[in-house]
Amino acid sequence: MPWIRAFFLLLGIPTEECSGVFIAENAHRCGSPTLHRQKKCSKPASFAAAAVAALLLPAARAQTPAPQQPVILLDAAHGGPDTGARLTEKLPEREVTIAFANRLQSLLIVRGFKVVLTHTTPDDAANLTGDGRVELANRSGAMACITLHASGNAAGVHLFTSALPETEPALQGAKPVPWNEAQAPWVTRSLRLASELQAAISRSHTPVTSSRTWLAALDSLACPAVAIELGPLDDATAQDPAYQQRVAEAIAGALLFWRGHPNAVTGTGAVR
Repeated sequence: MPWIRAFFLLLGIPTEECSGVFIAENAHRCGSPTLHRQKKCSKPASFAAAAVAALLLPAARAQTPAPQQPVILLDAAHGGPDTGARLTEKLPEREVTIAFANRLQSLLIVRGFKVVLTHTTPDDAANLTGDGRVELANRSGAMACITLHASGNAAGVHLFTSALPETEPALQGAKPVPWNEAQAPWVTRSLRLASELQAAISRSHTPVTSSRTWLAALDSLACPAVAIELGPLDDATAQDPAYQQRVAEAIAGALLFWRGHPNAVTGTGAVR
């Protein structure tokens, strides 16, 4: 190929050498238009050049940065000594939320997301404070922060976004954001994320409602953030694996769509 020959010449490496007897089938390789005499065409320099290229190309590929995976933050509510609500006499909320978070994590990973969990087992949260969860979320650069809850009596799925008024666009970034108002610049994005989640869960034939509330776990997050509460449905409790799987698949599908949404930007963090 001409571009390869030019590359080798630039490096001072000859591309071909001809000697000995010229034979008809090699005439085009040596660049001769006639067959007046016979020569042998050999290419020792070509093999050397190919070896150089083999060494150079992997190095060039190594310099190309890999695309960054989009991050989803999952916070299973409660944990450690904080058991949360009692869904049944023997079932604390913390057991359901962590099971739901781990199930959702698996679905998100196969869809190409990097998932950050605040904890992976109920006991992992023993020393995890509310501010610690928020700090981890705000440092993760997540395109969506999801807090997971469970209920023993409110049927279906309930979505909550912060009740904070949105910061005026002209004022965003003009001054440090108070810790308990970090969500204010993200309220509109959070509402749009909740809308995508609600539509996807509804398509899974699961009752779903959406509302706004004052919740410290949401108000301090500097990213598009939604709290999801999983309640019982018909004969299925919030712990039911099939029910959890159906809702988790709907959430994962909505987040995959959100990945390409213009409002799916990462958080910049809040100051205390």
